Amino acid sequence: MMNIAIVALPDCHASGVHGVMDFFTVANYCARLPGVRSDPLFNCQVVTVDNQPVRGYSGALVTPTVCRESFRPDLIVVGSSVEAAVSAELLERTLAPAIPLYGWLREAFEQGVVVASVCTGSFVLAEAGLLGDQVATTHWRAAPLFRGRYPDIRLDEDQLLVDNGQIICAGGATAFVDLCLYLVERFASPSVALACSKMLVLDGRRVEQTPYMAFYSRKAHQDDAIRKAQTWLEHHYSDPVSIDDVADVAGLGTRTFKRRFKEATGETPIGYLQHLRIEAAKHKLESSREQTARIIWSVGYEDASSFRRLFKRTVGCTMEQYRKRFSYVTPLAV
Repeated sequence: MMNIAIVALPDCHASGVHGVMDFFTVANYCARLPGVRSDPLFNCQVVTVDNQPVRGYSGALVTPTVCRESFRPDLIVVGSSVEAAVSAELLERTLAPAIPLYGWLREAFEQGVVVASVCTGSFVLAEAGLLGDQVATTHWRAAPLFRGRYPDIRLDEDQLLVDNGQIICAGGATAFVDLCLYLVERFASPSVALACSKMLVLDGRRVEQTPYMAFYSRKAHQDDAIRKAQTWLEHHYSDPVSIDDVADVAGLGTRTFKRRFKEATGETPIGYLQHLRIEAAKHKLESSREQTARIIWSVGYEDASSFRRLFKRTVGCTMEQYRKRFSYVTPLAV
């Protein structure tokens, strides 16, 4: 039997903690199906830093099921904390209660325990020093915070799941489902994972976060001229735009403008404009039945094939695939 410790921190994603427990309970049930296996495969328990209940982000109470110090896990899953993805201040508040865990995590890792994270749980693994020579992923919105805090760690936020062998990272908060499905496949068998998928009515594991990403303009900087240019671009992205025009709006020379824009936002002016146009196109795909060619023209592109390539490269799917997945408009009757 494999012992699994799910770490719940204050302000955690409570349904993610309980969801992992539920998933492995279903895995035990599926493994008992005739012709598969009779013994339980997984012993899944919730642990907290001080063995006391914690309050999740929703207000729900998450209660530990075992004493952390006396439980000997084979696998540790560090759950997500919703607010950690939003700002550096909230991230600090999230990480502070986790400090006593770092030594425990390092010791477990040195003893061969597999350690996994969900969403912003990757920050806890980074703080514990477990991601130095690993590839990590985290929630796409937390990626700028992660890069700023850990510039030497390789981050691939496009991926929903990254397996380094002994360290596994999953992306968004609900990626615990993808993580559990993968873990059951790895530590039980593909047949048990498939049985879980059918029992829980799940599709196969998702691969990328890119279709779910949204572009958030970075304005929490001190460069007023660049902030003025950002605001102007947000209102004129569909117009014919040259970098010289935007530099004039900022009151800067073109070379100085490009350098300061990159320093302030982390994006080139052209990259920023492309993101704005892609976000506008995504909104139209979600909220209208407008033809894709018209959408492309409406966001400022004349070369439809060029924009389609840019959209697929950035979003990870075609415009038609994006509309099929995310549109909330009832399709016209055939």
